[in-house]
Amino acid sequence: MSPRSLTGTSVVILRVGDSPDAVADGLVEKGAVANTVRVATVSDRADHDVAADVGALNRFAWVAVTSANAARRLALWSARWPSDTRIGAVGPATLAAIGALGLRGDAVASEGTAADLARHIDAGPVLFLAAANARADLVHELASRGIEVATVVAYDVESVPLDPDARALVLASDAIVAMAPSAIDALVSMDERARRTARGIPLVAFGPSTERHAGRLGWPIASVASRRDPQAVADALGVALAR
Repeated sequence: MSPRSLTGTSVVILRVGDSPDAVADGLVEKGAVANTVRVATVSDRADHDVAADVGALNRFAWVAVTSANAARRLALWSARWPSDTRIGAVGPATLAAIGALGLRGDAVASEGTAADLARHIDAGPVLFLAAANARADLVHELASRGIEVATVVAYDVESVPLDPDARALVLASDAIVAMAPSAIDALVSMDERARRTARGIPLVAFGPSTERHAGRLGWPIASVASRRDPQAVADALGVALAR
């Protein structure tokens, strides 16, 4: 089955936080009408608290960041980054956030998952700079290889219910892109009539974590983006719409 063109397709992107939306920009370039709806807000922990929890950064062989929001917090150390401390990123958006600080990413997860990033890390101890609700996949994968991990919470994520305007955008769309597990939570939280309509709209999951969460909640997935980048999302949308 050939992927369908996105020209004129109305797509709603459900995402966390207010970081630049490269996925929306990429879809617009391909002719889609893309609307971004925030399903959760991001609140940074105080700089001094994060720095105190981390302590001496040079004691870590690696710093692992699995979101652009976590990568932003590297600004606390970017002016004096230890030469022997390497940085691992979960995908292109996270890598770009690292680069924007003048830092270099030393490893990028080819599969776009935290567990895959862990497989690129070859030594410890590792600092995992994370959200309060971060999954433990990276920690478990590293621990299985005997690599020490210190998790420091750098920010909190709070769900935002879909307001009437956001709900209307979702229900009028040709396709939905769920950028995080909390996007599925937002869909499930709608009233029964809205849920029934939304379940009939093709949904693309951004990565396996979102796909698994949708499965646990019984939400149908039309396609999964194979990588954490706009082109992968566009490809997955084309496949989903062609079905």
